[in-house]
Amino acid sequence: MTKFDLLLFGALLWNIYQLVFKGTKTGQSQVVLVAAFIAHLFFDGVRWQIVPAYLMILAFFFLQRKTSKVTTASLVAGLVVSVLLPLLVPIISFPDPRGDYAVGSLIHHWVDGDREEWFTPEDPNDKRQLMLQAWYPSIETNSEKLPFLDHLKIRAKTIAQAGKFPSFLAMHLEKIKTNSTLNSPVASNAAPFPIIIISHGITGMRQLHTSLAEKLASSGFAVFAMDHTYDANITVFPDGSIADYRSNIIGHPDSVSIRKKQIDTRVKDIQFVTKELERIQSGALKHTLNGYLDLSKIGIAGHSFGGSTATLAAFQDDRYKAVVALDSWINPLPKEVLNNGIIQPYLYMGRPTWVDSDYPSSISYSEKLHKNNRGSSYHVTVRNTRHLNFVDAPLFSPIGKYLVEIGDINRKRSVTLVNQLTFEFFNKYLRGQPSSILDGSETIPEFIFYQM
Repeated sequence: MTKFDLLLFGALLWNIYQLVFKGTKTGQSQVVLVAAFIAHLFFDGVRWQIVPAYLMILAFFFLQRKTSKVTTASLVAGLVVSVLLPLLVPIISFPDPRGDYAVGSLIHHWVDGDREEWFTPEDPNDKRQLMLQAWYPSIETNSEKLPFLDHLKIRAKTIAQAGKFPSFLAMHLEKIKTNSTLNSPVASNAAPFPIIIISHGITGMRQLHTSLAEKLASSGFAVFAMDHTYDANITVFPDGSIADYRSNIIGHPDSVSIRKKQIDTRVKDIQFVTKELERIQSGALKHTLNGYLDLSKIGIAGHSFGGSTATLAAFQDDRYKAVVALDSWINPLPKEVLNNGIIQPYLYMGRPTWVDSDYPSSISYSEKLHKNNRGSSYHVTVRNTRHLNFVDAPLFSPIGKYLVEIGDINRKRSVTLVNQLTFEFFNKYLRGQPSSILDGSETIPEFIFYQM
């Protein structure tokens, strides 16, 4: 709830008090109400959660000085609804990253001219395009913070389709700001930066890992998250063209084998991004981060299908030195990976069970991979979580758990725990720093884990 929401509700409450208990409508109280309305409209703008409050303001100018019990009850009910809506569907603030640095961000459109886009057989000349966002340690500036989402009028429909709610309910997301500043100066004293590449799940998008990216960047990492084109909820390119979601094959009898082609494409996305990072570091590609990256310390994190993408990328390419799989869907991984494991340090962090999913065997595959891994391997269950507790989804509403796959764990704490353990894992295995959680000196009640 914003400060101008509070101002508006305070003015409404005062007018209700004047009308119900004093039996009068003073010019002063109505001036305050109009002033609060104008201030709210000017500074916060219109959003659907505040519409009941606006309707109440309009109603006040038609009410008689003496009110009936029905009118009084209606006013109180209207105020309750007006207050509840912005509480239940708020304009959130992202968690404070709590690192030593401010966070800068950049958004890129990269085209892999060596790969045809297999999702668009209707266009044989189409090449694989990626939208990618970078977060990095920055010097604090007074510049405006970056919005959580761009092109929301385009995105709202597909976000709503994924969440199975009307698209207008997502429009307030355009008012949410992150902790990042666009193209802010690099904190060069923190360089060279270890690198983290983030891979989202099917129907996901890079922005769902914003709080994790900001946590890592504020602590000295350079983070790169892409939209896997046509796997993402929607990808919007700089010219306004889009790549829609074309991966809706859940439950298809051959879905796992089809996903194997997709996972290969996703791994190549990560490898392409890595190639571009090498060009950035060498100066071949002009970039804010020229000369600031540590290419010998690259980790990968992924959620759901992104977790198996990260695992396969590490299995195939030893440039990747550590892997975090967040509630990873393991089924599409080749048997060779499951049977042999990976050599890099590996952290699986997930929900207690997959029995309510389309792929209940995923957890047993995950345990098999964990046992066969040849490096340090952690398998962590987080109590009272579901699939979307491992991205930023819980932050957006206290009623989210009744609408989407969010568990009963405190919604903000789940995000904090996931981000903290991910940070400590990468800090340990890319920087050699101790981890109180992984080293066993700190016990987190929500975590159940063992190390191989």
